[in-house]
Amino acid sequence: MRAGVFRIRFWGVRGSYPAPGPRTAGIGGNSSCVEIATDEHALVFDAGTGIIQLGRALVQRPGKPVVHIFLSHLHHDHIEGLRFFAPAYSPEWTCYVYGANSTTPTLKTLLAQTMAPRFFPVSLSQLTARISIRSLGKHDRVRLPGAQPTFIQARFSMAHPKVGVMLYRITHAGHSVVYATDVESPKGGYEDVVAFARGADVLIHDAQYTDDEYHGGHLNKAGWGHSTVRMAAQAARAAGVGQLLLYHHDPEHDDAEVRQLERLARTIFPHSRAATEGLEVRLAPR
Repeated sequence: MRAGVFRIRFWGVRGSYPAPGPRTAGIGGNSSCVEIATDEHALVFDAGTGIIQLGRALVQRPGKPVVHIFLSHLHHDHIEGLRFFAPAYSPEWTCYVYGANSTTPTLKTLLAQTMAPRFFPVSLSQLTARISIRSLGKHDRVRLPGAQPTFIQARFSMAHPKVGVMLYRITHAGHSVVYATDVESPKGGYEDVVAFARGADVLIHDAQYTDDEYHGGHLNKAGWGHSTVRMAAQAARAAGVGQLLLYHHDPEHDDAEVRQLERLARTIFPHSRAATEGLEVRLAPR
């Protein structure tokens, strides 16, 4: 990889649950997982089913057998692929896992519970990779060394009701990307999300619902912790970002509906694009 290159690749773009099949094949059916590759580091944001294919790709690539996984929160669609992540089963690999601070029980305990014998045949302690689990504070920062260091700022937000969510801002080679999934922005941008994303080159923002789904009748989705496409576009405009990547698509939305919503977003924020499985965005060094 050329020095300073900053690459984003989407491995899973659905929210709530995977949605495989011909009606979603164009956009993709796997749940949340985004890879950001810098010159020297492999970063992964969330571990939905998309991380399974990413893991298979990582073990085939040359380079250091080290990966950093940043979890936004522990809802199933953001961790369900972690148990099938190929590097975790290789003694050659070191896997760093980061998430919101939890003292009772700890983040490590919570992840171990998802692999308890009643739920999965391999326990967390049986994984052969070196697994390091780190809890992040509400305003924490991770620095990854290199010729051009990579910085990951973490910001805990209550934009996802009840449990909250970790937002991440990744800075490398003069560029920044913000990962803000599972955020609800009914006023056109949740205040701390907009502030955190201010001036970023790329904003990856939750965009699960249509206006009708969010504001509709007795089954409306208000308060469920997700934004409409309109809210995502308004947040991007308020934050003054370079481009918006619509993310966490509703599993009930087929390819045509996602593309229609993409067109809606562009009427509000022209530099909008629907994230799809396999989409790569490269930011050239400055």
